[in-house]
Amino acid sequence: MSVQTRPLRRGPIVVLVTAVVVIALALGLALALRGSSSGTSGPAEDSATSVLVYDREKDRILRGAGLDTRYRSASLVKLLIAIDLVQRGHVTPQRPSPRVAKMLSSSDDAIASQLWESGGGPEIVRRTAGSLGLTATEPPSDPGRWGDTLLTAEDVLTIYRAVLALPAGERRLILDPLRDTPPVAADGVDQYFGIPDALPGRPWAIKQGWAAGRGGVDAHTSGLVGAGDRYVVVVLSHRPSGTAMETAMREVTQATAAVEGLLG
Repeated sequence: MSVQTRPLRRGPIVVLVTAVVVIALALGLALALRGSSSGTSGPAEDSATSVLVYDREKDRILRGAGLDTRYRSASLVKLLIAIDLVQRGHVTPQRPSPRVAKMLSSSDDAIASQLWESGGGPEIVRRTAGSLGLTATEPPSDPGRWGDTLLTAEDVLTIYRAVLALPAGERRLILDPLRDTPPVAADGVDQYFGIPDALPGRPWAIKQGWAAGRGGVDAHTSGLVGAGDRYVVVVLSHRPSGTAMETAMREVTQATAAVEGLLG
């Protein structure tokens, strides 16, 4: 007995489905490639350094390198925690918070963790990113790890400009602790790298950051420098795992010293 067979014909539905699948795969690949090559798709890898110097008097960036490279914020996110408390009225000139002041000046991690949790964790970053207009700042993927918040040098500049635009009483709630930053942080780390070491003899208000593990070593210096807080200086860095923190901090100091000639 023989069975006669004939070739199957592709109907219009089969052709349409095939075309949709092909297009979807192509779009997915394109998006994946674009995401992997974007300067703001994830934190810096290997070695990276970003430098930004902004002159408030001239309203001009005097030096900008790697402005869209994102870094793990480490303790720089404490600025957002404090700003969020001020914006929501939990800390006011009439009700200042010694805990917030200590978190900023001594970079106290225990206080930061308590305020992070009570403020909604990642919601703190989302609220302040929206209110301040931060374009590349992103909450940590692990909600409990506030130091893994991602940001750029350009966003750090925006943060300081926003603080300077606050009414005087609210501005002092944040800047006074940054002016009183002691040499040794709450965890025993020497936090006088970067701006304090590289730009001696100048008034400053600083927030430093450092973190090691989970993919590398990050060391950051940021703040206001000069009479009348004329300059905003930001140096962010990432180094591979195994780099000594002292080495990363020394390189940040060297990068900061290189911009001294730009400061009048």
